[in-house]
Amino acid sequence: MMEEAEQTPVQEEPVATKAVSLGDDNSAIRVHIADALNEQEIVKFTVQTKTGLSRFAKESFEVSRTHEEFVWLFEKYTENAANAGYIIPPPPPIPDFSQSHGKLTKLQTNAKDYTEAEKETLKSEIQSEYLAAFQKTVAMHEVFLIRLATHPVLKEDQNLQLFLEYDNDLATKGKTKKEMAYGFFTSVAKSMDNTLAKHVDEDEFFEAQKTFIFHYLRMISDATKAASAKAQQRLLLTGAIQKLGVDVVHLSNTQHAAYQMSEVMRKTGLSFVPMATIEKKLCAKEDLKMTDLLKYYQSDSAAAKDLMTRRVKALVQVQKCDAALASAKAKGKKVLESQDAATAAKDKYDAITKTATDELKTFKKRRVAAFRKGLIQYTQCQMRQSREAFALMKQTLANIKEGM
Repeated sequence: MMEEAEQTPVQEEPVATKAVSLGDDNSAIRVHIADALNEQEIVKFTVQTKTGLSRFAKESFEVSRTHEEFVWLFEKYTENAANAGYIIPPPPPIPDFSQSHGKLTKLQTNAKDYTEAEKETLKSEIQSEYLAAFQKTVAMHEVFLIRLATHPVLKEDQNLQLFLEYDNDLATKGKTKKEMAYGFFTSVAKSMDNTLAKHVDEDEFFEAQKTFIFHYLRMISDATKAASAKAQQRLLLTGAIQKLGVDVVHLSNTQHAAYQMSEVMRKTGLSFVPMATIEKKLCAKEDLKMTDLLKYYQSDSAAAKDLMTRRVKALVQVQKCDAALASAKAKGKKVLESQDAATAAKDKYDAITKTATDELKTFKKRRVAAFRKGLIQYTQCQMRQSREAFALMKQTLANIKEGM
């Protein structure tokens, strides 16, 4: 069953930040992941692109990309000093199907402990979970590309064009242990960097943004944990409902002396299976519309914080260059070199400040719009599942009355 699922192309709308229609703008780059295929734990995404930009060889084309190539593209953006004044979209998470694979392995190992009906039910559940996880990873990879392709500046990066247009594997390779260790220590150092926290900004806008982002990151981290715990509890509830239904049906089979009671119990127990299915669908939607949305903006907020940190470090560099210039003038040595360095540092700081202001304002608009859309969709899901549950209970009561 899992082997069949792994060969099934998946189509899905992106989570939370689906780009708006770009109309007939010839400068637009329209990106879409048409499908994806899981081949021996390697997910290959089919990326389709349409554009009127003359720098592309064709107006419409598609390439196949792995997750590692998406990470390669993210790293190219973060390594480019010219992007210091922009919020770099967070990279998509690593595809993770371990939960479904683990359940399948457990089912295959303990196959003798299940009836054929139970096996089919479990296989169906595993495939459903697998496809849900697969659709989520496709969606998040597409969101990453859409953010880059619709950004007025980041879309001009040559590495994005290479990623979208080059019809061969990119020069990506697995990291060595040394590189992985370096990356780990770099990320730890980055998380412990308190340059921004210690800085008191003279610009009221950036000081307010700093206060907000630190508070927001704490709040969204707590919200993400709570949403994950809620989804996990609903999943446990779903399993409990299904098990209770099976137990009630089995118990009804023992009530030979009380036929009516037996029928009431049997019909009630049978209704628990579709009820569990309804709860499972709601659980999947909660995970998609709320938990994933919170996780994404937790990463996006961290990217905004990184932008503000880069700006403060640019200011520190300005101060160092100014001090070096003052020292050079006092000594009468290397004045021109120091003047050039101070001017370059000031120009870089001013450029980052200008673009960062626009980026942070856009970040707020994007965040508010995404959460508004997410809350609406989440509420709609709850209403839809509640109507299904009500219809099921109504039908169950009618079936019970009919047999009495």
